[in-house]
Amino acid sequence: MKLVIADGMHEADYIISLFNTKHNELIVINEDEYACKYLSLNNDIPVMKGRCTRENELREAGAENCDLFIALSEDDYKNYVACRTAKDLLGAKRCIATVINPKNVDIFKSLGIDSVISSTYLLGERVNNITSVENLINSLSLEDDKIQIVELKLTEGLEVIGKSLAEINISDIGTISSVMHDNSPIIPNGQTILQENDKVIVVTTKDNTDKIISIFQRKK
Repeated sequence: MKLVIADGMHEADYIISLFNTKHNELIVINEDEYACKYLSLNNDIPVMKGRCTRENELREAGAENCDLFIALSEDDYKNYVACRTAKDLLGAKRCIATVINPKNVDIFKSLGIDSVISSTYLLGERVNNITSVENLINSLSLEDDKIQIVELKLTEGLEVIGKSLAEINISDIGTISSVMHDNSPIIPNGQTILQENDKVIVVTTKDNTDKIISIFQRKK
C-alpha cells in the first residue's frame, strides 16, 4: 500500500511507526524543517521538506496515485486543501484529514473528504450516548487533559485479530467506543470480533494510553 503522510509531528511519527513495513511504501512530506529531521531520524526514512498544498511539491515527493493520503497539519484549512489537491490532481484513492475545530468534521465530509477525524468530535459523540449525569461522571474524567482518544488500525499478524472484545477485556483501563469495519461504524459489545483492517476507537486516560496501544498492537 502506498501512503502519503503530510505534516504533523508526533501524530505523523506514530502513524509512520504503524505502517513502516516492507509491505507499504511511505511518502512523508512536511513543511517544518525540524519535523522533517525528527521524523527522518526517528524512523530511518527520507522525509521531504515541502508544502502539502502545492501540487508540484507533492509530485516531487512522489505522492501520485497513493492508496491513502493523511493530512495532519494543525491548520484545518490546509488539511482540506491538501486532501483536495491529492484527490483531484494526484489521483489519491482515499484521503483523511485531521481537524482541530469539531464543526469542520461534517463540513469537510460534505465537501468530499473521505474521512475527517477530530478527537473533540469523537468525545462529544461519546458524551451524547451517555444518558445520565451519574454515568457520565463514572465514564469520563472531568479533567480534560487526562482524557485520551486512541485510534488503532489492526494490521496483519496482530494478536487481537479474531478475538472478541470480551476475550480482550480492557474494561479496567479503557472503553471501546466504536469499531470501524469496512468503513462502517459498529457500536461494539462483548461478542464483537475484531478483524484485520478494523479501526478501533478507545477512550482512556493519559496514564493508560501506552497500555492500550501495547495490547492492540501486540504481534502473535
